This record gives sequence, structure tokens and C-alpha cells, in this order.
Amino acid sequence: METETPSIKSIAYNYGLYLALLTIIGLVFQYVTGIEKNWAVSIISIILTVVIYYYGIKVFKDKNGNYLTIKEGLKVGMAIAVVAGVICAVYAYIHYSFIYPEFIDKIREQAYNDMTANNNMSNAQIESAMEMTNIFTSPFAMATSFLLITLFTGFIISLIIGAIMKKQDPSKA
Repeated sequence: METETPSIKSIAYNYGLYLALLTIIGLVFQYVTGIEKNWAVSIISIILTVVIYYYGIKVFKDKNGNYLTIKEGLKVGMAIAVVAGVICAVYAYIHYSFIYPEFIDKIREQAYNDMTANNNMSNAQIESAMEMTNIFTSPFAMATSFLLITLFTGFIISLIIGAIMKKQDPSKA
């Protein structure tokens, strides 16, 4: 008797929302505390991200008769990443457009200072580089990068978790 593969949709929505909330809370925490880079916060965030993917994939495996292929683990993880990535991208656009647009100004100012301190670049080169910096630091570009980073990390984490948790169904072998 062949079992039907459980739906990924509800798992993706639940765990994608958890992951999105974790990311949004992280952004808000950075904004409120003024901490832009902190290794401890980064480590905690990575651990919680892996835990969310793990439990999402584990729920699927449990519903699938305790069987999981790498492909299924990857599908579940990528579905979680898509949901989280879209939610985070929308929030990031709002965050960098309306809540904390000064962050983008800080990045641009730092880039300009780095270029001028170097003294190896002409004014034309600095101007050209600043045009590119402005493109890549727009709220839309920041939101897009959130989506792409979430998809990329989701792929890697899901692949690893799927490989570790895989258990072939003997009836499908």
C-alpha cells in the first residue's frame, strides 16, 4: 500500500512565517539598539534559523511515515525559504524606505569615505562607483538581496538537513 506524500504548503507557511518573524525581529533589534554588527547576535540568528528549518523538515518527515529523501527535504526547506524570503523582502523594503532610511545613507557615506581615503581613484571613478553604490543600496535592491540571501541559505541548510535526516522508504526503493 502506497502512502500519499503530505502537503508541504502548511509546513512552509508556518515555518516560513517563523523564519520571517525571526528575521524581522532581528532587524528591529538592530534598529532599536543601534547595533549593526555583532557576532553573538549573528550566531544566535544562525542557530535559530537552522532550528526552524530542522523542525519544518522534521514535521514533514513525521507526516511522511518517518521517511524523507534529500529531494523532499530540499523541497520543504525551499518552500519555507520562499515564504520567509517574500515576507522579509516586503518588510525590508518598508524598513529601509520609511522606518530606517538613514541606514542606506550611512552605507553610502561609508562607501564614499572608503573611496576617497584610498586616494587611488579619480573623481570620475568615484562618481561612477557611487552611482553603482546608489543602485545597490536602494530599498528595492536591499529587499531583493534579502530574498536572494534567504533562498540561497535556505537551499544550503535544507540540503544539509535533508542529507542528514534522509531515510529511504523501502517500498519505494
